[in-house]
Amino acid sequence: MQKTFLKKLKYRFGDLLAIVLLTLAISIFRGLSLKALVFMAKIFGSIAFHFSKKYRERVIENLSIAFGREKDLNEIKKLTKEIFFHLALTPLETIYLIANAFPFERFLLKIKIQGKEFLDASLANGKGVIALGAHLGSFTLLGSRLAVEGYPFNLVVNVGHFPKLWERLAFLQGIVGQKTFPLKPTTTSIKKSLNCLHRNEILYLVADEQQRRGGIPVPYFNKKAYTAMGPAIFSLKTGAPILPMFVLRKNEIQRTLVIGNPIQIERTLDEKKDIETLTAKFTKIIEETVRQYPSQWSWLNRRWKLPRQESILDSEATAV
Repeated sequence: MQKTFLKKLKYRFGDLLAIVLLTLAISIFRGLSLKALVFMAKIFGSIAFHFSKKYRERVIENLSIAFGREKDLNEIKKLTKEIFFHLALTPLETIYLIANAFPFERFLLKIKIQGKEFLDASLANGKGVIALGAHLGSFTLLGSRLAVEGYPFNLVVNVGHFPKLWERLAFLQGIVGQKTFPLKPTTTSIKKSLNCLHRNEILYLVADEQQRRGGIPVPYFNKKAYTAMGPAIFSLKTGAPILPMFVLRKNEIQRTLVIGNPIQIERTLDEKKDIETLTAKFTKIIEETVRQYPSQWSWLNRRWKLPRQESILDSEATAV
């Protein structure tokens, strides 16, 4: 019980400290140039690469799983350095956006939008749109960029152990029109998600993390990866199309929000099979985009780790 109390106390202190650091960073980043931001990311990324052995080895391990037959160890290590730069740049961009949101021309409107016609055509059907996202590129800027264009945008976030920090971020991002609500309690988030689709709004779901429970196994880089079914279930239940949306860094300064064609499947009478088919299809699109921009995806997630029950079954099968 004492350990649990101390753990909660640690997270509470960390939550408050994060808010203090965020407030300080916003004041520092106000008026900062994008080149200076990139320079900071290079420094932080380099420090993390050299001193975070645990995470460096995890990235190398994941890259070896995905590209082991395509890239040698030297190529993978070089790519790992680039990944740490992008990992450092993403949170810095989030703070930079908050500090320099106004006027929009300063930062947000410099992000080009490609494929806007797919979004407009989908919204014209009146069933809302599910924006399929990933921890790729400048993904934290996506909602604000569309919100300033006048699109009603909703983001579901897992607040984890930092509820106060996420509450603060939600308030700041709400200033430019992005609505945020927490993943838990699950019944509440599901209700809010359905409501925003019924209002013909955009629901942003990030679906590229390993699922400890509730996911289904689909191929990702030719290896089984347990994946969230949320986008597929919401789409099949409501008729809202799934549109892949990624904010990609074309270089260190320029970014483009790329909106893809609606992801479609031929429906059957087997709903479970349709969910699996649609989940596999949108996962394949995420994979194809990551292959194009491998340094911009977060390779820290244990994407191919099996759920505990699955691991036990595999071990028993091997023993037999």
